[in-house]
Amino acid sequence: MAIYLYKKWKATKENPVTPSGPSIATPESSKSLKPCKHRTNLLDVISEQDSTLLSESQPQKQWRLTAGLMLPYMVQALDLTIIAGALPFIASDFNQLSQLNWIISAFNLTATTFIPAWGQLADIFGRYAVLQAALILTLIGSALCAGAPVTAFIMLLFGRALQGIGCSGLLILTKVLLADKVSLKENAKNNSLFAVVGGLAYGFGPVIGGYLTQVSWRWCFIINIPIALVGMVGAHFLLQPMLLGPQTIRRTDDGTEMAGPQTFMKRLSTLDFGGQLLFLFGMGLFILAITWAGAYYPWNDAKVIVPLVLGSLLLILFLVWEYLMMPGLALAVRYPYCRAMIPFTLILSRNAGLLMYINFITGMAMYAVFYFVDLYFALVLQFSSSEGGKNLLYYIPGLGGGVYLAIFACNVFPRQTWYPLFLGTVIEPLGITILAAALSWSHLPTIYGMLALTGIGTGIRLMPGTLHAIAHHPTQIAPLISMMSLASSLGGTLALTIMLNIFNNHLSSAGISVSGTTTSSFSGISTLSSEEQDYVRDMAKRGIVLAFYAISAFLWLGVGASAGLGNAWIAKGDEGVSNPDGEEAISRTCEGSFIGSLARRKSPDNSETA
Repeated sequence: MAIYLYKKWKATKENPVTPSGPSIATPESSKSLKPCKHRTNLLDVISEQDSTLLSESQPQKQWRLTAGLMLPYMVQALDLTIIAGALPFIASDFNQLSQLNWIISAFNLTATTFIPAWGQLADIFGRYAVLQAALILTLIGSALCAGAPVTAFIMLLFGRALQGIGCSGLLILTKVLLADKVSLKENAKNNSLFAVVGGLAYGFGPVIGGYLTQVSWRWCFIINIPIALVGMVGAHFLLQPMLLGPQTIRRTDDGTEMAGPQTFMKRLSTLDFGGQLLFLFGMGLFILAITWAGAYYPWNDAKVIVPLVLGSLLLILFLVWEYLMMPGLALAVRYPYCRAMIPFTLILSRNAGLLMYINFITGMAMYAVFYFVDLYFALVLQFSSSEGGKNLLYYIPGLGGGVYLAIFACNVFPRQTWYPLFLGTVIEPLGITILAAALSWSHLPTIYGMLALTGIGTGIRLMPGTLHAIAHHPTQIAPLISMMSLASSLGGTLALTIMLNIFNNHLSSAGISVSGTTTSSFSGISTLSSEEQDYVRDMAKRGIVLAFYAISAFLWLGVGASAGLGNAWIAKGDEGVSNPDGEEAISRTCEGSFIGSLARRKSPDNSETA
């Protein structure tokens, strides 16, 4: 089988098929659309994998990949939302209702800053070892959170920080493994299932958390421990033999392989430590500043200005560092085997940049719904944790419907990525804007309907965004997925910071101190007189509504971002194999603005992408 596949690959290289037909023009030029190439060619796979794996049937590989990744993926998805229903009650138990956002920010801070590192580690040390490391960190973090006494808020935050590091690794590794060594069409199929699972986990997380909180909020963290343990065992037996190992160490300029044995220390030397440290401290200080600003210190306070300025400077230095890591430039010459954490070509990519903003607002919308709608149910409507979690279930049909529409658009018709991405960026802000009005009216049917509509806008973008990115940058999967996940996490972090600042400031302007002993917990609010309780809850409702209106502005800007995207056409049949009508199935991309080409009446049906 290996010999046959090698001959087939060689024949393809010697006699490439040149599709016929007119090309579709991009806004910048009339360049033809380029065929998408896989991340690795067959020789790379044979050199990095045992050749016996090539004889394994594709359905069997698919089953093993799905079974092995399902639990790790569920762990990170549940961790993102399971505490949404428990969050107000956790903060109340610790008597830290004013510090509520730190329970989320501790997770998001590390999840965001460590995302790019996981992508590079997966390439250098191999997929399996890095996957297990991420599971172990998640397990330890969950154990610390579950065991934190109510007098040790710092211990809870430290556990959440470890969870954030581990979960960011699980998210990156899952997406990278699904994209390894497969065509764009196969990637669409793989992502379809996990998009459904992720949507269900995101949606059911608050419900599960709400019911567990009725017993104890600690069960929201305990539940991760057995899932992570089973996931580690499953990954060992199901995934280890089939995953890509450490990549060969080569020079970044001419691809020359490093001489001698490629030991652990030599592999360690290929890590972009300069870029890692600059990004870690820069992003960490930046997020810390925006978390403190308004909620804890005034914007003009030195405790906000100093980390904000330092963080921004370090992030600028990070961009300069990554630029100098390009082949032929100073750092690349000095460290010829060192790989840039995020290749500068990706940073300059138009499609990658627009996709990052779309992922950014996706994170904003999801975090807003999961955390602030649940806070509205608990604080304003006085729902129990389980009742509030159940009401968030209205988000699930929308999310599931959006995922189904994305699956249909990418696998059946029109087998393109632009349409679901654009549609999602229109539906999502529409849902959030009307949801804010419904929260102001306290009209539950409209609230439930807008939760579903927002879910459609989010779900329809979950899968096409990844496919679109991989189609345009098929040789840089790990750093590309890292960038997109980073944008989503950063969007969620910024959304919660903005919304909590507006919420706290509105209460403060109304003469309500959320850091006082009376209003720092739900039990404290219940001790107030009925008139005072009504006043506090009414001010809280207004603060939440204003917070939703504030982030809706970011979401509406996404319409412009999606309008500027290119497009990716997904092959109907197996790539390189002729369809019954005699046409070869090849996935292709349009680099320029797709809507611009449509405006000039350049139909894709008249191009070589058809």
